[in-house]
Amino acid sequence: MPIKRLIDPRRMRKAPPRGFGWIDHRLLREGYISRCSSQALAVYVLLVCASDAQGLSYYSDARMAQLLTLEPAMLSQARRELIGLRLIAYQKPLYQLLSLEGEPTVCNSRLPQQPLVSSESRSASVSSGLSLKAMVESLLQKKGGTPE
Repeated sequence: MPIKRLIDPRRMRKAPPRGFGWIDHRLLREGYISRCSSQALAVYVLLVCASDAQGLSYYSDARMAQLLTLEPAMLSQARRELIGLRLIAYQKPLYQLLSLEGEPTVCNSRLPQQPLVSSESRSASVSSGLSLKAMVESLLQKKGGTPE
């Protein structure tokens, strides 16, 4: 195993003085990330940042769509995807981030087993071998942001 060292010790990540957001490493280890579209991951990260200590958030669809530059239909699709993977619960206007329990499953038989992304998006990311990092960077560039 390689020895880890801080690349920039002055910028070592620390828990924020206030707020409750964190991302559970099991999203990666238990395969949730690979089953989510980039839109669903963006919604999940926004909810992580916005939620309180119990994982609750009242962000409106309009505000979430604006922040993520998503069309309302795509936001709804991403939300259904996260609900199907049992990552969130939703009762308008309340979102709840759920604890991760076991392997990801689809709890609604109407939802497909694969992430809800267009075949064009899927084939583009598969053929180019884009990593999650590359997809996020691509989304940021489209939105005018810059990856760090």
